[in-house]
Amino acid sequence: MKKSVKTKLALLLTLILTVPAIAKADWGGWYDGNTSNTWYGDTYQAGIPVNGIGRYGYQPENDSFYCFLESSSNPKSQDFFSIEDSIWGKPVTKLFYLIMADDDPFYAVSSKGFYVPDSVTDLDSLVFQWADFQNVYLSKALTKIPKYAFAGCKNVKQLQLPDKLKKINEGAFSYCTNLKQIKIPEKVTIIEKKAFENCKNLTKIYLPASVKTIEKNAFKGCDKLTIYCQKDSYAYKYAKKNKIKTKLLSNKTVKATQITNLPKSITVGTQETYLLFPFVEPFYATNQNLAYISEDPSIAEVNQNGKVEGKKKGETTITVMTTDGSHLEKKVKVTVKKGEIALNPYFSLYQLEKGTTEFNVDAMLYNRNPKATYQIESSDSKIATAKIEKGTLKVTAKKQGNAVFVVTEKKGKTKNEIGSFPISVDTNKKF
Repeated sequence: MKKSVKTKLALLLTLILTVPAIAKADWGGWYDGNTSNTWYGDTYQAGIPVNGIGRYGYQPENDSFYCFLESSSNPKSQDFFSIEDSIWGKPVTKLFYLIMADDDPFYAVSSKGFYVPDSVTDLDSLVFQWADFQNVYLSKALTKIPKYAFAGCKNVKQLQLPDKLKKINEGAFSYCTNLKQIKIPEKVTIIEKKAFENCKNLTKIYLPASVKTIEKNAFKGCDKLTIYCQKDSYAYKYAKKNKIKTKLLSNKTVKATQITNLPKSITVGTQETYLLFPFVEPFYATNQNLAYISEDPSIAEVNQNGKVEGKKKGETTITVMTTDGSHLEKKVKVTVKKGEIALNPYFSLYQLEKGTTEFNVDAMLYNRNPKATYQIESSDSKIATAKIEKGTLKVTAKKQGNAVFVVTEKKGKTKNEIGSFPISVDTNKKF
């Protein structure tokens, strides 16, 4: 690689992270242990099995990470995608669109859902354009939906927007041809032009009294639309002027009457994730927040955004409840099976001193098969080597530099690459 190229990449930690069901991904970059936790170097093929997808870059100005959405593998079998909320203890705060070929598998994959963690405060324009997922969880920290962020997401039928949202930008949901209903949060003041253009199956939208501007062609092609709003509000006057049907609502609190879009049962692997996307009815209910409780968190944990993580084999129940005093609840039976063999996404070895260091191999490998043999190959054996003996990972650091360890599983005559992780040796390290 030319020096000029390395200079341009010097602030990038490029990690291509993929979900557990995906066998291959890219992890590029080379590490400078003297300045920051940033790995630099040439891209190579490796399997990094975590509950995320994207290329992550470090932002030294605010000590955080951003994520480019991309995939160089084929995740056809994966139901859910999730962005990491942190890398090495640093929050992931921005999610960017990366221009790719039309046949890039991220945009071709049919997925049940996508998870944007609450650490994310900014989305890029076009970020999910033409994505095929059916559901999406959006960070509670978002204050705007950027230009054409969900344009052409033809499989999305309903989604819950974050309460802090203040603005819906141009074309944000245009050509979401199967979007049926949506509630605009109470702090939104402006809906820009073409925001819902050609959402031909959009039949219901709630517009709060806070909306003071609706730009030209915001609902062009939404011929089935009824606007739910308060009488004499800007939204009501807009609807009348543009000959859009209305349903008038009072300013009284509307409680939930039903929880929808929840499966009766789910199956998830250990160290793997399942995403729940429940909604409340009516769609314009005042408080749409739900609470989640796992009967046995040692088997399956669930966060308050509906993200379920399998912990150990067994069965438990997750209860989903309304929080508006309506006392509604639904239960989901959870079966946890043994998950796919995977590398711990947070396992990496930086600034090792010269000599041999031992680690518990289960800290590196999830769902290890005790009957299999695991081998580690170093990209530069002059810098460092490693081997696994009786449940212990033994790493021998030899000289200053950076290398990559590739982990493979051997069962009989079958050999399978599990993934890769970087290592750096710092013989000048001082304490």
